Amino acid sequence: MDVMEWSAAIAAAAFVIVTAGLLLGIKAALNRLKAVQASTETMMAHMQATAVRLTALADPAEKTILTAQQQLQSVNRLFEAAGQIGESIEHTTSAVNRVTSTLSQSAIRHAERAAEQRQLGEAFEWAELGMAAWQLWQTNRKRHNETGSDHQGEERHKNEGSE
Repeated sequence: MDVMEWSAAIAAAAFVIVTAGLLLGIKAALNRLKAVQASTETMMAHMQATAVRLTALADPAEKTILTAQQQLQSVNRLFEAAGQIGESIEHTTSAVNRVTSTLSQSAIRHAERAAEQRQLGEAFEWAELGMAAWQLWQTNRKRHNETGSDHQGEERHKNEGSE
């Protein structure tokens, strides 16, 4: 065997070894690829199950969010209504205060007028009483003067007759 043959044999053996190594490497890579593919398929199945669960949760969550939004709108309307009621109460209170103030002022004016009228009435009553007393005094004085002059005349007549 000469060197060429040995070289060709070594080259052929090296080629077979390299080819076998490559084939074993490819087979190992294929096994790893199958494992990765199986793992990927498992992950895909898990993801699909998770997606189904999330979809199942999404509908109730969406309904819950819509309900919460409606309740918040209702609460907002309630607060708006409460604010309007507060404003109405404030306006009513202001109106009642104005009416009360007007009534108080009117009552004070009427009381003052009544007091003035009462004072005038009392003054007229006193004047009437004074006038009645003066008339009574005048009447009694006239009677007394008339009776006194009658008594004086009688006494004169008596005195003149005795003389």
